[in-house]
Amino acid sequence: MMKSLRHLVLGLTVVAAPVLAEDLKTEWIEPVEGYEESGMGAQLRNIETEGEDTRVTIGIPKSSLANTDDIEEVVVVGKQPDKREFNLDIEHEWVSDYEKDYYGLVLYLGKDGNIPLRLHLKGQEGP
Repeated sequence: MMKSLRHLVLGLTVVAAPVLAEDLKTEWIEPVEGYEESGMGAQLRNIETEGEDTRVTIGIPKSSLANTDDIEEVVVVGKQPDKREFNLDIEHEWVSDYEKDYYGLVLYLGKDGNIPLRLHLKGQEGP
């Protein structure tokens, strides 16, 4: 009986894996084009700087997310050289049809574009 129940629970977990049942977060993403973090496989694809404004494009593998519509909030955390973390108040947008296997997330970072970043993707609450 216990063995069957354990297999059922494991089976349900595998089926629900790509859905945002809980919040997802990346590892630290270094501010270097081409950098790939090891958690979700997010890649820093492009950094554009114009004056003090910085626009960063991050590719997130579609296999890591079921659908961007399930994401209610994107929280971006930055890390100072002294290791202090802080939330960045930024604008973002999802780029449709970025690449076949990736969602594109564009972050408008202002003057905070040259620091390591961590993304917290928060899903919908409740059923």
